[in-house]
Amino acid sequence: MMMALFDQDKKSDTKTLSTLQWLSYSLYGLSSLGIIVWSYTSFNIQSSNIWIAILIMVAYSLVYFIFAYKIPRRFANKNTEKIGFLTKLAGFISTLFSWISWLFSFETEIEDETVSEEDIRELINTGSEIEQPQKEFIENVFELDDTSVEEICTHRSKVITLDLDQSIDEWKQIIHDNRHTFYPICGKDDDDIIGVLDTRDYFRIDGELNQDIIINKAVDKPFFVAENTKADTCFHEMKNRKTYFAIVLDEYGGMTGIITLHDIIETLLGEMNEVDDEIPPVEIQRIDDNQWYILGSADLEEVQEALNIELPIDEYETFSGYALSQLGRIPDDGTQLEIDLDTMIINVREIKNHRIGQTIVYIKEKEKEENEKS
Repeated sequence: MMMALFDQDKKSDTKTLSTLQWLSYSLYGLSSLGIIVWSYTSFNIQSSNIWIAILIMVAYSLVYFIFAYKIPRRFANKNTEKIGFLTKLAGFISTLFSWISWLFSFETEIEDETVSEEDIRELINTGSEIEQPQKEFIENVFELDDTSVEEICTHRSKVITLDLDQSIDEWKQIIHDNRHTFYPICGKDDDDIIGVLDTRDYFRIDGELNQDIIINKAVDKPFFVAENTKADTCFHEMKNRKTYFAIVLDEYGGMTGIITLHDIIETLLGEMNEVDDEIPPVEIQRIDDNQWYILGSADLEEVQEALNIELPIDEYETFSGYALSQLGRIPDDGTQLEIDLDTMIINVREIKNHRIGQTIVYIKEKEKEENEKS
């Protein structure tokens, strides 16, 4: 027990820990010998029933390990300031029995224990000195290896691309109208990414421009990652390749979207917007008790949580995808329509690029009452 507590003292030295460790082993050995003798005499154990003594010994070892080491160590982790007198007592005992270390003529270094993710999570949740932003950052670090790039990438519907079929003037206008540094260049279709234009090189090209010159001087080879790649793996790969921009592909080789180092850093630190960045619209807003303003791009799981209505979140990612599946067809751009469902009525106010934009959702009273009762 003393060794477990003293182990938490930052000023502890190897010699003291070695002495306490030999004391612990000696006490464990003597008590184990006593347990074996007691089990033989108390239960009249014969040589054929030696397994009974073994079971008793295993049970005793577990009890000793839990109550003599794990529990004191857990206590020391949570009450570092309160164990000062115990560490001093441990130091006194180690001095008193220091001849043990001299007798064996070597020091036993205590190996560093393997600290698991669960141990660190427990530590930051119980540590009062760790502020909430720091806790969130550490939690995000652990979640990075569980997050796929598909979850944090910019979806292809929001990606601005350049096409080989477009003229140089069209490229120039697209670059002028948008504030991006990188633009994927598409070949025969949107899934055929042949390169990535870097505007930092593009604006440094002197002389007359044509497509061949731009491709030779300002277009980099695309870096592709699978959509199920974990964010931490993607981060290390982009770091090793010294690239900032990657194309995310699905299992069929089609473009799912794009991901940048900025996206991964935001996963750790939260949203980072520049002063003149366009503020993203609020996707889910409550109008009154029964009405909601919802954008089609809203995450379906967040919609389910806001409306308190069970939705097929495993089948669809966005509210637009869910609504269109219930409609059963793709409406023309510019049309307005109403989707009447069992739980709600969806008034679609905007259709753009064959996707649902703004909607007003009316929750039916019957569904609302049932959810409130449950």
